This record gives sequence, C-alpha cells and structure tokens, in this order.
Amino acid sequence: MSDPNENVSNENPEDLAHGGNAPSYVVGVGASAGGLEALERLFENMPTDSGMAFVVVQHLSPDFKSLMDELLARRTDIPIYRVTDGMRLQANAIYLIPPKKNMELSGGCLHLTAQNVGSLNLPIDIFFRSLAKDAKEKAIAVVLSGTGSDGSRGIQDVHEAGGLVVVQSIQSAGFDGMPRSALGTGITDVVCPPDSIASRILEYIQSPATFINQEAGEEDLPDSSEFVTIFKLFRNQYGIDFSMYKPTTIVRRIERRLKLARCGSLAEYSKLVEGDARELDVLYRDLLVEVTQFFRDLEAFQKLRNSVIPGLLDQAIETGELRIWVPGCATGEEAYSLAMLATEAIERRGLKIELKLFASDVHQTSMETASSGVYSSASVSRMPLEFRDRFFTRIGDLYHISTDLRQKVIFAPHDITKDPPFTRIDLISCRNVLIYFNQDVQKRVISLFHFGLNVGGVLFLGPSESIGELEREFEPIDRQWRVYRKLRNVRLADTGPISPQPPLTRVVYTRPSYVATQTRGDKSWTVPEAYDHLLSKYVPPSLLINQHLELVHSFGDTRRLLVQPEGKATLDVLKMVEGDLRTAMNAALHKASTKEETIAFEGVRVRSDLGESLYRIVAEPYHKGSEKMYLVSLEQMAAPVQTSQDMEPVQFDSADQSAQRIVALERELDYTKETLQATVEELETSNEELQSANEELVASNEELQSTNEELHGVNEELFTVNSEHQKKISELTQLTEDMDHLLKSTQIGTVFLDTDLKIRKFTVEAKDAFHILDQDIGRPISHIAHNLKDVELVEEARNVLETHRPVERAIESRLGKTYLMRLLPYEGTRGSDGVVVTLIDTSRILSLHRQLEESDR
Repeated sequence: MSDPNENVSNENPEDLAHGGNAPSYVVGVGASAGGLEALERLFENMPTDSGMAFVVVQHLSPDFKSLMDELLARRTDIPIYRVTDGMRLQANAIYLIPPKKNMELSGGCLHLTAQNVGSLNLPIDIFFRSLAKDAKEKAIAVVLSGTGSDGSRGIQDVHEAGGLVVVQSIQSAGFDGMPRSALGTGITDVVCPPDSIASRILEYIQSPATFINQEAGEEDLPDSSEFVTIFKLFRNQYGIDFSMYKPTTIVRRIERRLKLARCGSLAEYSKLVEGDARELDVLYRDLLVEVTQFFRDLEAFQKLRNSVIPGLLDQAIETGELRIWVPGCATGEEAYSLAMLATEAIERRGLKIELKLFASDVHQTSMETASSGVYSSASVSRMPLEFRDRFFTRIGDLYHISTDLRQKVIFAPHDITKDPPFTRIDLISCRNVLIYFNQDVQKRVISLFHFGLNVGGVLFLGPSESIGELEREFEPIDRQWRVYRKLRNVRLADTGPISPQPPLTRVVYTRPSYVATQTRGDKSWTVPEAYDHLLSKYVPPSLLINQHLELVHSFGDTRRLLVQPEGKATLDVLKMVEGDLRTAMNAALHKASTKEETIAFEGVRVRSDLGESLYRIVAEPYHKGSEKMYLVSLEQMAAPVQTSQDMEPVQFDSADQSAQRIVALERELDYTKETLQATVEELETSNEELQSANEELVASNEELQSTNEELHGVNEELFTVNSEHQKKISELTQLTEDMDHLLKSTQIGTVFLDTDLKIRKFTVEAKDAFHILDQDIGRPISHIAHNLKDVELVEEARNVLETHRPVERAIESRLGKTYLMRLLPYEGTRGSDGVVVTLIDTSRILSLHRQLEESDR
C-alpha cells in the first residue's frame, strides 16, 4: 500500500524538479467553513498535467496544526506544498497557505506576512487582489463554501483584470455566505457545483474567447411582458426606468436572482417581486452595479492632479468657485477622492476658491453610506497614505472623513436619465456608469453633461466608455483615461428629456374642461351659437381663471386686452396684460382670494391700439366642485355703472394699490421669516438630539459589527478544525478496528500495560494465563492472579520499562501448558509509554517435537 502523504512536501518545487515550467494560469481558491469537501471534489476531477498552479487560501485556526495537505493527498496525485516565504509557483502543483499568515503573489512568487491579531482579517481578498495584479488575464478566482463575505471584493479585481471568476453554487455549498456574497457582485462568470468546476476551468483555458461568448450566448431573452411588469414595479417604487439599461446586463442579473429565489420561470419570479417588497429591493440593489473605491485607477487620478485640476483652478479664479459633479457616486469613494485632490490643489496654491462637489445617485441607501463618511480599513488600504493621513481619522478599525472635507461634498438623489443636469460645472466625473445604458441613452446623457459643463470644463469617463458621435464637441486631454475638455457652448439635439412610460402612481391627469361641447344633431346647435352671439354683444369681456392664475376660458372679445408675451407661450393671465391693468388685476385677485368676496376697481387706465381708455375691473370668487376659480370682467367705462348694494366700487389708484400690495407682501414675509426662524431653531435642537443618538447608535453598531466578524471568523475556524478532526476520527476508528481484527487473527495472548503497569488492553487468549475480566482494564497487573510458574511479572515488567530492553524466555503454566513469553517496551511518540506482554502457546510445537524424537529412536 502506498503512503497517501508521499505527494505532500515542504520543499520548494524548484529544488525538486529543476527546469520546472511556469504555470499557464494561476488558480486562486478561497474556502472556509464547509470548504474541505468542496476542495476534495474539485481536485478529484482535476488532471495532474493541467499546466496550472493552484493556490488554496483558507481561514485556518492559529492554534491547531492543519491536516489539509494529508486529506487532499488522499484525493489527488497533484503535488501539494506548504507555502514558505518566497516560494516560486510551478505548473501542476497545489500550494496551501500556512496558519497565522496572509499571502500575496508578486513576480510569480508567494510572499507571506503575519496577520494582524485582534482585527478583521480577509486573507482571500488579499490574495485575489495580488493575483489580479500579478497574473492579470491569466488569473482564475474560485470561491467555495464559507460564511461571511471574504473573497467578494477580490474577485472584482480579478474580473477587471480580465480573469475568470468561478463560484460554487449555493445549493451545493455547506455554508452559502461566501458564494452568496460573490454572486451579489454580479460579475460571476461560472456558477456550478465543485464536481464541475475542474471541467469548466479546463474549457476556459482551451479557448477563453470562445468560452466567454458561449457563456453570454446561453442567456436568451425571456418573455418581454414579464420584463415590462418588473420595470413598472421599479418605476412605481423607486422612480427609475431600467428599460433604458442594456438588455444583456438586466437579463443576467434578473435571471441570477430568479435562480437564487428558486423560481421555475420568469412569470413565477415576476409574481414573487410583486408580492415581496424585500425581494424587489434586493433585485433593485443587484441591478445597480456599485463597484467603486478610493482613487480607482491611480494613474488616471495622477493625470487629474498634475494636468487637469491646475487648469480648472486658473479658470475658477475669476468666479471664486470650483464646481464638480460626480453622478452615480455609489458609496462616495470617488467623490471624496476628487474632493481631496481639489482641496489639496487649492491649499497648495493658497487660492481663495470655494469648492462645491455635487455627488448624486439613484440609490438612497448608498448615498446614506456615502453621507456618513465612514469606511473600513480595507476600503482605504490602497489609497495614497498622504491623503489617508490628512483627510481621515481612525477610530478603531474604521476611518472617518474629516468634517471640513465632508462639508464640501453635497449628496443628492438624482437620475441622470430623466432629471435636469447640474449647471456651471467645471469637472464631471462619471466613470463606469454609461456602460450599463443602451447607445441612445448614452448619447443623450453625454449631451446633458455637455450642457451642464462650462466652456473649458472637463468630462472624466471610465476606461471602457467613450463620447461616441460627440467627439467634435470635446477635445481629448488623455485618450487612455478618457479625459475630455468641452470646446464650445452649443445646444445639442439630444438634450431633451428622456421620456419613459409614466409610472402607474405618477400619471398626471389633464385639467378638466370647463366648457362643454356637443356634437351637432338636428338644429340644437343654433342655441349655443346664439348664446355666444349675445355674450359677445352685451356681456363685457370676461375671463375664467383658476387658482394658479391661469386662463381657463375667455368670454367676449378679449383680444384687445390680452397679448401673448415674447418667447415661450403661457396661460398666466398676469403675463398677458401690462401696465396699470396688470397691477389692478393682481390686486383684485389677491383681495378676492383672501377676503372671499367680490372686488371692484374703477378708473383703471388701459392702453390699446385704439388709444387710452378707462376700465372697471370686477374679480369674483367662483367655486365649482373642488376647484377654486375666479371670474374677472373688464368693462370699459363710458357712463356711470349701476352697482349692487353689497359691492362698493373703489376708485383705482395704481400707486396706492401697489403700495398696499407691497405692505401686505412685507407682512407676509415678516411672518414667514419668524415662522421659519422658529422652525430652524426646532430643527437644530432636534438635529442635535438626533446626532447624539446617531453617534451612540454608530458606536454600538461598530462594536456589534466587530464582534460579529470575530464570531464569524472563530466559527469558521472551529468548523474547519472540526471537519479535519472528524476525518481523523473516522480514520482512527477504522485503524482501531483493523488492529482488533489483527490481534484476534494472531491468536496470541497479549496484554498492554501503561507506565504504571495498569492494564490498558488485552486479547482473549491472555485469559488462559491471567484471570482477567473486561472490567479489569485500568487495574494494576499486580492485582491480577496468573497461572505462570516462576514468573515475577511485575518486577520483570518494571525492569523492561526502566532499561528499555526486551525479555524473552520459555515458561510453563500450572495447567501444563508451555509459552514463549516476551516483554517488550511500548515506544510511543513521547518515549517509553508502557510494556507489551505476549504469550505464544508452544505446547503443541513441543509435543510434536517429542513425538519426532521418539520416532527417530
């Protein structure tokens, strides 16, 4: 039988096989609780000559020796190495991380660093990030069973570097925390059970391009009616229209959620999200791909720091203000990065320029995270130290943005597909957002960015995005990092609003018509026309106005008095009249509204094409149903007019009415100011109380998060250790059974004694010489009677225990049997651990020997 540990080594593979070749691909495997079985199934199906190197990163207990190498060696013939610092990767080998260490790949070599005791440690993320940086498109990241979220951040780096991301299916995982977190990123290439991972990886390395195309081609568009239902739910709940996103992106994420929810069809999943608000929210967050970090693509930010921002500051000196907009800011890392660069540049040059940075997103929860300005140590780990030390304060394991920098960033909900853009902007940074929109929406959004930018303003896009057909409107500053400068002010054709189907709860109903219309039947049509004739002949020009002062209907000939102003058409009556008529009408409508009575002014001077005339204006409240409206009549004064007793006409004085109106407005303004001041004071008091309560909650939350992560880590380590111990126990149980059968098959009386000469184990054949019962285990051998002649068993056993020299001699029993007695020292791992007494029955052999001797005589 071959030793299962013969392919386990602590040696560097370069020392064992000179001339070994470098791996074609490097496969990083992250596993934790429940990962042992998945690793065994993965490597059982992996051929020994794949040409790849496999690096296994686990959450290992620091206090117990890992048996992973021995356990895997039973399932695969691939050589297994325990990693030492500086070990170079070779093809067709498995490398295991040692306990208490983090591991990174650099220059094809594995480098070990000590873990930080007492703080959150994510070894899988650390290795995956170094794997992406070193192996680039030759990197393959595999996430197996485990709790927590370790690995979900590192696979994003592998994906961006062009590598393959493989995740164990949730159904096959013993613990689904790590696979679920990895799937939540939306960038997974392959999801399958551990048995199939090897074959999928082998398919990929044969032809990566074909493999990716096949993966993409496997997803067909389901019934579009179900998508319309889901899109309507999003417009209804969140006011966002996902129908403008790329279909492949939307389909992939919806189908992933469909599988995770274990729905058999899209129709079934559509019914689920209609009735389950939580699933709708999970899908919403899944569709909004939020991958961001501080100073992402550091070289691009260096370009902004050295070349772009100084030029923008030169332009901002005249206005005294630098305005930056970051649409799609997610959790705020990119917005704060730009705020740091701008603040540092302004202070370095000693300029008196106010920085205003607008950061917007459609996801409210992400903006709340960004607004808090609190980030984990992992989030700030890769940003330049000069910015981290200057703009962050460390509290425990969390980093808090400085108050001064936080006050310069304004977070606001904003949808770039439907809301108007921020204007007079010097720099717009919209990175890796447009790639999720279809081409028409991309063009319109870039047109809106062009509208919002100042001439000379800068547009900063993601490395996979471009300005498409609008190149003539922008000057490229850096084509590699997609940095462009606006050339001129010109209205583009695509700056109009993007109009999706209206949400179900946001339909704007048209105003009801206040003039009934009828179809002409028989000769009844003559009656309305007669009414119109009489109105125009005998009724003074009159207006029906709604509560918004908009013209609803006109009676009589009002064309001489109402004129459309230049520019955009309007129904605002006060904009359609001029001079004293505007002042009188405004005052009359105001008094009629506040006093709820009819108001009349006389002697209002009105200039028209026929010259100057005096008019009498009457404003009367007119209520029809729930609508509050006004009837205004404009009667030319040719003679004294008979008035009703309840209405006293007032001689109109333009200056006096204007003064009264100004006094009334000032009183309203003073009251509004007082009310506003009281409200502000109440809000300030409430805000202070809320801030105090929020600080306490944040502190409690941080403690709970820290404790939770620690418990997760301990639980994973205990589960891993327990899995290894269960394997070892089953092996020891099998070994014990094998030993029992071996001792029975020898038919030799055997007694195992410990260092105190107490019985530890014995065979059935030993009962012929010793009066031993099963319950005698643990009793001293000196308490047990025996049938052996001339044997001082206790003394001889102690002599063997002290001298470590075996004793062998022939003896007889009182029953007439002869034995070959051996006393052997029991040599354990800690030295001498007792004595083994064996009695071989030689009675039959001696009897046959005597018979042979007698026959020879």
